[in-house]
Amino acid sequence: MKAIRIHEFGGPEVLKYEEIPEPEPEGPGIIRIKVIAAGVNPIDWKIRKGMLGEMSLPMTMGLDVAGVVDVGQGGVLFQPGEEVFAKVSIGQGGYAEYTVANSTQVAKKPKSIGFIESAAIPTAGLAAWQSLFDIAGLKKGQSVLIHGAAGGVGSFAVQFAKWKGAYVFGTASEKNEQFLKSIGIDEFIDYKNKGLRT
Repeated sequence: MKAIRIHEFGGPEVLKYEEIPEPEPEGPGIIRIKVIAAGVNPIDWKIRKGMLGEMSLPMTMGLDVAGVVDVGQGGVLFQPGEEVFAKVSIGQGGYAEYTVANSTQVAKKPKSIGFIESAAIPTAGLAAWQSLFDIAGLKKGQSVLIHGAAGGVGSFAVQFAKWKGAYVFGTASEKNEQFLKSIGIDEFIDYKNKGLRT
């Protein structure tokens, strides 16, 4: 199969498009996914540059994928042919024709969106969820300030907070005001002009 890999850390020039063997799902609960779309996140270039410390090389790049379950290994939560999205392990890689993941780290792709949109969910959505609920313990009726509310993580955070029943303040540039209002923000703060608008 084809994959985008690195053999050394550095700039974009270290990315290599090459042929490697298809990964095999080894161990209970592991599935192989035929990748239809892969997400690109800021963490990807940080990994590529070696900013996250020592890692085994070579590695296949990419963390977020959407695709179709190809095969599974004992006790899997998804069957061949199911459409899914997932965040895969660093080095396992989503920039490939196939990848493997623990089925507990995989979710069914919503029917209302495509593979490309689904591949944009895992890293940003998980970061927003963990920040609001696992770390901050956000509860119904509380207020929350979300910086960069129109960004990848921020836009998920706004929607999750509203779903929970929180009152949401968000910072962004003026051009994103209507977008943020459309996803439910209660009070918009133009970070350039320091203006608060409801």
